[in-house]
Amino acid sequence: MNTKNVISFMLILFGEALIILSFLYFGKKLHTEILTLNIVVSSIIYGVMFIDLIIPWINLKDKYQKSIGSIGVRWVFTFFYTLLAIGLMFAFNTIWSIDFISQLLLHGGLVFLLVFGFYMVISSSNKVKDVHIKEKQVTGSLDDMRNATKELQLKLDTMKDIPVEITSKIINLQGNLRFLSPCNTNEATGLEKKFVEGIKILKDSIAGSPLDMDEVNNNIRNCERIYNDRKHIYSN
Repeated sequence: MNTKNVISFMLILFGEALIILSFLYFGKKLHTEILTLNIVVSSIIYGVMFIDLIIPWINLKDKYQKSIGSIGVRWVFTFFYTLLAIGLMFAFNTIWSIDFISQLLLHGGLVFLLVFGFYMVISSSNKVKDVHIKEKQVTGSLDDMRNATKELQLKLDTMKDIPVEITSKIINLQGNLRFLSPCNTNEATGLEKKFVEGIKILKDSIAGSPLDMDEVNNNIRNCERIYNDRKHIYSN
């Protein structure tokens, strides 16, 4: 545990101690069970509001960023629970004289709503993750196409005596990839994989010595054909 976490933990404990001491001092006239209930409810409110000091809700290392996608749901439930719980404590201790069992049931209902809220938060977080995974699956093959073509161009940059028309065709092919739209059909995925395989074959043919121009041009045309087929497929 690093220094920041130690200090945060100490602050949390200090704040909790202040809550308990304040109720014990100012709530001497309250029945013991009601005083205890007020302390417990106040501690829950304090915990949900400041637990981020110890366990941050937003985790920057999470590649899915689930917490950011559900933070709005979390704070809606936290805000309404806090508002209603404080309102009930204030009303029951200053305006109306309500028996302990009734107060316990009402506060229990609010805690149930709070727990349900956190369940909704977890569901929202998982939904964000699922959407991210689906988007990654759709765009992943396109990234593979771009990366394979980029690697081929970098290889050409290190080679000598490569005809200009070959280099120009590869550059044009790489530039045209930006016009492809993500698509989640099996046909699109199959063409994207074929394109990557075609680029690998083209890369091997360019590395051959002596350079077989007919083979290289045939491989380029194959990649261009696959690209054109893929270009006309759109997301459903």
